[in-house]
Amino acid sequence: MPDADAIAAIERGFAAIADIHRLMSFHEPSSDVSRLNRLAASETVTVDPATFAVLTVAVGFAAESDGVFDVTVAADLVNWGFLPRPEDASEPDRKASWRDIEFAAPNAIRFHRPLWIDLGGIAKGYAVDCAVAAMDLSAEAQISVNAGGDLRIAGPAAERVLLRAPSDGQHVPVVELENASLASSSGRDNLRNGLGPHIDGRTHRSVGAHSFVSVVAPDCMTADALTKIVLARGGDAMDLLIRHNATAYFHDGAGWQTLGAVH
Repeated sequence: MPDADAIAAIERGFAAIADIHRLMSFHEPSSDVSRLNRLAASETVTVDPATFAVLTVAVGFAAESDGVFDVTVAADLVNWGFLPRPEDASEPDRKASWRDIEFAAPNAIRFHRPLWIDLGGIAKGYAVDCAVAAMDLSAEAQISVNAGGDLRIAGPAAERVLLRAPSDGQHVPVVELENASLASSSGRDNLRNGLGPHIDGRTHRSVGAHSFVSVVAPDCMTADALTKIVLARGGDAMDLLIRHNATAYFHDGAGWQTLGAVH
């Protein structure tokens, strides 16, 4: 591929990621997420189709996981100092959950109670998927998009990925990816990096402080969402992983488990 074509493709990928940040950042006052947190408890809010799509998927995972995955735990992250308090937003109802999110019409959303959402990791995974799509390269091109914890590989060759995970000092955990996505997560690493804990939406308690998981799935948005569910549920997430054609490599502090579909 000519250098100019490769550079243009990379620029399209970065532009796609910037668009998702603009729409779904918890920190940007003008983002769709911030507008929803300010307004959706009192009126129907129209959002970009991309935001609508990601929130639809997020609520789907909440339903499938019985509320383990719940983007409305943003209030906990604010109260614990890991996210800034949204400006001009009503205080969230302590009883609010994903069940209070209503998809009122195409690209329109309403909250039945005051609540705050944070799309966080699932939006980052979606941004990686959008970057690969925006690059619009042929099947012969080898593509790697890495957003730090969220990775997608496309093209004719497999790539070996070193996991930043517990090891015995003699063996290094490695996953081979071919036309697939991988997301990794650890409650301990999140806290070290100031990102906040992973929270079980049912109990509002942090999970995964001593665990590590990498999930391989067809797309990065799915892989990222499933990491949070596996950290909270461990082997009980097996059926959900199989349903999404995903494999989890899970370290619970004692040893490794491989869960879900076989890749």
